[in-house]
Parts: sequence; C-alpha cells; structure tokens
Amino acid sequence: MEMRRTFTKGDLVYLANLCFDCRDCYYACQYAPPHEFAVNVPKLMAELRADTYSEFSWPAILSGLFKRNIAAAALITGASLMIILLWCWDSWDQIFFATHLGEGAFYRVVPYAAMTIPPLIIAFYGLVVFVIGGVRFWRETGGALSDVIDLRAFWRATQDAFGLSYMKGGGAGCNYPDASFSQSRRWFHHLVFYGFLLDFASTSVAAFYDHFLGWQAPYPLLSWPVVLGTVGGVGLLIGTSGLLFLKWQSDRDPSEERMLRMDVAFCCCCF
Repeated sequence: MEMRRTFTKGDLVYLANLCFDCRDCYYACQYAPPHEFAVNVPKLMAELRADTYSEFSWPAILSGLFKRNIAAAALITGASLMIILLWCWDSWDQIFFATHLGEGAFYRVVPYAAMTIPPLIIAFYGLVVFVIGGVRFWRETGGALSDVIDLRAFWRATQDAFGLSYMKGGGAGCNYPDASFSQSRRWFHHLVFYGFLLDFASTSVAAFYDHFLGWQAPYPLLSWPVVLGTVGGVGLLIGTSGLLFLKWQSDRDPSEERMLRMDVAFCCCCF
C-alpha cells in the first residue's frame, strides 16, 4: 500500500484479502482515531473482506448468510442432529442406550451413510464455491492467466500461508488483542489449522483401513486414526478457545461487526 497513491477496485479487493488484521498499521498511525482524520485501515479492510465474501459467494441467494453467521451455523447443526434422530427414530433407545461391541459397533450408533454422505455433499459444495469464487476474484483483480500458473509465486504463497507470515506483523507479532505485540494469535491459528489437518489425516487413514484393509472402527487406542484424531482434536479445542478468548478481549475500534460474527461462527463450528 505504501508504494501506491491510487488504487483500483481490484487493488483494494486484493489487498483486503491479504490483510490478516494484525493491526500494526492502526496503532502505529498518528492519524488513527481519536484523531480528526480517523484513518482506520484495519476496519476498512475488514469491511471490504466482508463485502467480497458476500459478493463472490455462490449461489447469490446464499450471500445473505454472511450477515447471520451464528444463526446459520446453529441452523445447520440443528438440522444435522434432526436428520440423525429421524434416521433412527424407531429404535433410538436401542441405539443410544445399548452397549455395542466389536467391529462396526460405531456404525450401529451413527449409520455409515449418515456419517459420510452429508459431509461429502458439503465438501463438494464448498469446493465448487471455492473455485467459482476464486475465478470471480481473479477476474475482479484484473489478473492475467500467467498470474494463476506462476509456480514460483504459488510456492511463496504456500510458504506464507503455512507459516502464517502475515500474522507476524512487523516481526514482533500482531497488535492483538490490544496495542501490545503478541504472537499468541498466530500460534492459536496454527493449532486450529494443523489440528484440522491432523483430524483430516485421521479420517483418511480410517477410510483406508475400512475400504482397503477391511478393518472397521472402533480402532485401538494407540492406532493411527485415534492418535492423529486425538492430537488434532486437542489442538482444535485449544486453538479455537484461545481465539475466542482473544476475540472477547480485543479492541473493537479497528474491527468490523460482520467479520467479528464470522470469526465467532468459524470458531464455534471448529469447536
């Protein structure tokens, strides 16, 4: 931003989605509130991000969910539980209050189809939305095809993403939850991200055991699916709890209410 004087809409959309809300610029700026100029770059970037999430979502009719994130998360969770209860309504007492032992015991509580089909549909839909949104975003920024297939840039972006480079702020960490520097937000994000990857690895190994080796759940305590899932789950719990705590303590002046609701809904879903 410091290298330009004018910005197109594409420039602003791109910069807003690169911003990780470290707030270093906010607390370092002499013109930030309560100065009369009220320069508030983090709040502006957060407003733009919320706009782009709604604008680039698909289908457009679902874009309104970004305004009611917590309600949408609660509705999806409630609907999922209702489907499971209706699925086994006739024998729910024998399913949930009986003792199930041996291979395949888990599927007597949660049927295999109920556990796999809805997540696969959601994952496929998420992938479609991600691709469509990415194409729309690319067109909005005016990027060339060479920008998409630049392997060197892709490798650099991958390193930045896996290392959460943009949460380092100026090097000492984010000015979050207040004006002091801290690396806590970055480490909590690491726990959430890598905890999710470990849980995904656990599910993938379990699927390999089931479909290719014929070993059905439940698995031994020290098996790969259980160990990976346990470590990943603990990481997710600590990471989401830490992020929610920091969010609760954070300075509201450089924040945007829509992004706050999205952040809380994301943490609650992961939790």
